[in-house]
Amino acid sequence: MLLHKCCSIGLRTMATKPPHIVVHPEIRHALSQRQPIVALESTIITHGMPVPQNVETALQVEEVVRQNGAVPATIGIIDGCIKVGLTQHELMALAKKPRAELIKCSRRDLPYVVAMRQSGGTTVAATMIVAQRVGIQIFATGGIGGVHRDGHLTLDVSADLVELGRTPVAVVCSGVKSILDIPRTLEYLETQGVCVASFDSPGGVFPDFYTRDSGCKVPYNLSTAADAAKLLLAWRQLNLQSGVLIGVPIPAEFAAEKASIDAAIEAANAEAQAQGVSGKEVTPFLLAHISGLTKGRSLQANIALIKNNARIAAQIACSLQQKTAGEDHGPRKPLVVGASILDLSFKVKDKHDLHLDGATYKSVTKHAAGGVGRNIAEGIFKLHGDVNLISAVGDDHFAHMLRQLMPAALQRHLVVDERNATSLCSVIFDRSGDCRLILGDMDIHDSITPEALLAHSELFRQAPLIVMDSNLSEQAMSCTLQLAQRFQVPVFFEPTDMFIAGKPFKLKNELTQHIRLLKPNLHELKAIVETITGQPVELQLDTKMERSELLKQTKKLLKQIDMHFNCIIATLGNHGVLLSCRSDAETDPAKLLSLSPAREEHTTLFYAPAKLQRIVNVSGAGDSFCAGFITALLRKQTEHTLDECVAAGFASAERALLSESAVPRTYFKDAQTFESYVQEILHKMQRQRI
Repeated sequence: MLLHKCCSIGLRTMATKPPHIVVHPEIRHALSQRQPIVALESTIITHGMPVPQNVETALQVEEVVRQNGAVPATIGIIDGCIKVGLTQHELMALAKKPRAELIKCSRRDLPYVVAMRQSGGTTVAATMIVAQRVGIQIFATGGIGGVHRDGHLTLDVSADLVELGRTPVAVVCSGVKSILDIPRTLEYLETQGVCVASFDSPGGVFPDFYTRDSGCKVPYNLSTAADAAKLLLAWRQLNLQSGVLIGVPIPAEFAAEKASIDAAIEAANAEAQAQGVSGKEVTPFLLAHISGLTKGRSLQANIALIKNNARIAAQIACSLQQKTAGEDHGPRKPLVVGASILDLSFKVKDKHDLHLDGATYKSVTKHAAGGVGRNIAEGIFKLHGDVNLISAVGDDHFAHMLRQLMPAALQRHLVVDERNATSLCSVIFDRSGDCRLILGDMDIHDSITPEALLAHSELFRQAPLIVMDSNLSEQAMSCTLQLAQRFQVPVFFEPTDMFIAGKPFKLKNELTQHIRLLKPNLHELKAIVETITGQPVELQLDTKMERSELLKQTKKLLKQIDMHFNCIIATLGNHGVLLSCRSDAETDPAKLLSLSPAREEHTTLFYAPAKLQRIVNVSGAGDSFCAGFITALLRKQTEHTLDECVAAGFASAERALLSESAVPRTYFKDAQTFESYVQEILHKMQRQRI
């Protein structure tokens, strides 16, 4: 066999030197760690685009793949060696070779190019072959070859179609190149047994490279990367030994007007015939000629669509990796990144009203483990079963006290900073139990550095959800969101405090778009709206307002920002919560974790819990609500409705209100008791569409 596998994990190595396939160490490591990888072809460098756009585009496409959580593996041939994971130097070297010396390599060309130590770019067919040999399942490209116009007479049919029928690689592209006979190409793919689907194209409308609608439809449409991953998982399990083709429409702003592009194609075809261009030279000739006729607009469209395809392919690869990781390693652990604090609480027992006047007030003093991130993590640990926490403590007496109060499972990934004191928070409650003042030493949280987070990147990769509180520095938030972007994991944001609630929304939009859920109180919501919109909020909201007016004004605030998120849970004190969520989540709460933007307006729902006769402590109720809501959302054994997720939050918050500590020693004796109590709360709570 001419082509051999040389990846060391589960793949054969070459018996002779030099190897025909060389896998870059980064790709070899990614394969061994089962990280998401996207293969990329190299004919855009050697034949598809002019200099310098070819190299610029190749590097930009690789960066798009990385930004979306996967590892790019550009495949090409240099001096007879098939490279998987071309370096920037190798890309430049390939681009600098004279075009006449470069071979456009399909399946038939590989033996000659390798034997004669030639160089070339790999077509869709050749890239599929090499990707499959080394274990890469997903491949992104611009468009595939197909049946040429008049192909029924000339029998000019691209080898890409035959390869799709016999090589199990999923190809993500913008359909069949517009210069080809698309209806006959789809018929040929059907004959080859290739599963063909459109992506985010309702009705299965299939794209044709430069335009979003080829005039043809395919049987299936995949709405999201998660849907595509489900299909690919079943495809892999069935072991069909044939490829999958996923057609992604070109972004609308770059799509050509169909009549004008058809006219350019007709003119280019006529010119190709006049010049006697044939065989594998036809496609690059036509693309170059069309670019000239459209004054470069088609080249810009080509660049835009390959970047978009790379983005979608990376998201699919990440989603597929998450599904297979769940199969291989059991339940995935949510990750919390945030503060761990030792709380000292003082509840005034004097009859005098509390004033900040320098007087001494008699109080009851207690200490407990606290910190929003830590509280939520402990709540999830006790309700969900397991969780990972990244937080920071000092190397001092307070750290010793705090650790004694924390479950051992939450201490696995603590950052210990000998230079800073463990965070200490003094909370003052009045006689009625309302919090009046908080004083905190928070410097230790800056020890959660980007370097510390990157050292725990595997925790991010394995998480179904990342919970981030606002005690982190902007640099740590940026790194957290970059890792969420890399591994395509949704983020639940807990704003923590009105003065720091808007912090993450000062970052770039491509990072903050991974924040899919958040739970602010009224003051935090106001700060977030002001940060996102850049406009001051004049409304003066207070939970002591009459309920109908409070709901009306809060909804106004939510409507200013709701389309940025899947779900905003605005807490309204003892009134309950006002929840603004994407409409499709009412019937499918899993949509709250979706990274794809919602297309419909949000639904606004008010939930009011049953009144408690006795309240012991209010300090951890909001954090416990988060823990219960998240537990119900993530629990696979029992699929919960949206109302049940809210009821789970109320059930957990109620137990916290009746506890001396922010997080109860035990919420419920077992999962069955939790589920039973959720149903009890569900029947007691009020629900109103606003």
